[in-house]
Amino acid sequence: MSAPSSPALRQAMQALEIPRTRLLAAVLASLATLGSAFALAAVAAYLVTRAWTMPPVLDLTVAVVAVRALGVSRGAFRWLERMLTHDVALRGVVSLRTNLFTTLAARTDDALTRLRRGDLLARLGDDAQELGDHVITALVPTLVSVVMAVTVLATFAPLSLTAASVMLAALVLASVLAPLAAHRAATISEQAVLTTRAGVSAQTLEILDDATSLRVEGRLDGSLAELQQRQADHDAAIDRAAVPAAVASAAVPLTMILAVTGSLLAAGTLWASGGASAGQIGVLLLLPLSSFEAATALPAAASQHARSQAAAERLAELVGPSAPVRASTVPAPTRPAAADLRAVGLTAGWSPQAPRVRALDLELPAGSRLAVLGASGSGKSTLLATLAGLLDPLAGHVELDGRDLAALDPAAVRAGVTMFAEDSHVFATTVRENLRVVRGDLADEEIRAALMAVGLVEWVAALPHGLDTMLGPDGTTISGGERRRLLLARAVVRGGPVLLLDEPTEHHDTARGDALLRALLSPQDTSLVPASSTVVVVTHRIEAIPAGTSILRLEDHR
Repeated sequence: MSAPSSPALRQAMQALEIPRTRLLAAVLASLATLGSAFALAAVAAYLVTRAWTMPPVLDLTVAVVAVRALGVSRGAFRWLERMLTHDVALRGVVSLRTNLFTTLAARTDDALTRLRRGDLLARLGDDAQELGDHVITALVPTLVSVVMAVTVLATFAPLSLTAASVMLAALVLASVLAPLAAHRAATISEQAVLTTRAGVSAQTLEILDDATSLRVEGRLDGSLAELQQRQADHDAAIDRAAVPAAVASAAVPLTMILAVTGSLLAAGTLWASGGASAGQIGVLLLLPLSSFEAATALPAAASQHARSQAAAERLAELVGPSAPVRASTVPAPTRPAAADLRAVGLTAGWSPQAPRVRALDLELPAGSRLAVLGASGSGKSTLLATLAGLLDPLAGHVELDGRDLAALDPAAVRAGVTMFAEDSHVFATTVRENLRVVRGDLADEEIRAALMAVGLVEWVAALPHGLDTMLGPDGTTISGGERRRLLLARAVVRGGPVLLLDEPTEHHDTARGDALLRALLSPQDTSLVPASSTVVVVTHRIEAIPAGTSILRLEDHR
């Protein structure tokens, strides 16, 4: 009824961690729903045709009561089925996302860093949801259709072997032809549509995030044209999948016509020979119309199978070759008070074809300060991501206290290096919890001290609930300057022997931003960072850099 599951889909279904008892309960509820509907059609057909012969009323009492009971039970079982199947699916999605985030956190390479935000969002959001829908739309209906097919044939066989044979042929066609066509349509969609959809999502997010800079640089119209082309590719892919989708939609109604025709011929033969009662003839004539309810769900199940398989393969690519893991109980390594940072022959970039920084040698002893200057696109953020171990070098290597970052345990790298990225996330929770995300044991006194250091104490005091004030998703309820200072406060309380800060004073007023920059780059000023910490700051405010501070200029990727 659908293509065999790939190893990626089987692994993803295991990551859903669905208890078999809950899945069995959902299948039984669905069987009870369709069984009630099928029995209702059979009893109603018998009642109508039997009443036509005008028997004594008491002969119809059982059938009348059965019709009422089956009509009520069908609705009750449908409600129970929806509750159980969605409960299983939603619990599975929660388990899957938990396993995904745990596995991604344990990855030691830079595959996650290299993903575009829109692509990552589509995989963790849409693809994980596809696997939850797989339970509701594909797994449960497929199991139910098998049982219902046997039930239908067992009902028709005692009435007429001819009708049962035609019904068998019709069910086979409905259960094979329609799902195959639907699977083909969905496969085409997954190969093209979802690929283009990820491109549309990624391009849209980039335009929304960088609209101002794109307009200033004169690249906004080009980006919009590229987005329009991606949308056109998306629409064309949908059109290519329309033909097999139409075949899938028409296949089940056509097979129903075949089944009704076979039953009509069988009923006519039995009626002419007197081999069946009026009630049995009514069942043969009307029941085929209710025998395909389970089969009508198979095209959607096949389409969902194709989507789920493609989603599972994309998630498998995201998490890498390692299987989902549990949260580690190994204690975090002790954070050193100070550390040396060194780059040797470092070439950094997002692809070997377009390196952003070439052949860089950099020596930063513990406690040193460095300002990184350069035009937009010169590789400043790329350099910081590589120094932080988030992006693998294209050539050369980075050392922390004389040891290659690639050879260090990821927990040791995180303990030694803290990076402030300009697109770091502000969570939709309280001000307090937005700082505790880096250190769960933070006391309110430490939080207020960090907020004071970055100039946010008065802002917090003016909030309706102070530290307990809820912030909008990704800082949408605060200004750009407040967002940057909140993220800087997070980096300050996180601390560490090496701090890498990407434009921490952007969106500030000039005086406040320059004061923060001087505090970060002055070893004598310990209001933000201790003197023993190594600090690297990307900035464009050369006027505010303290005298004597080392400066690295990136020009033409050098």
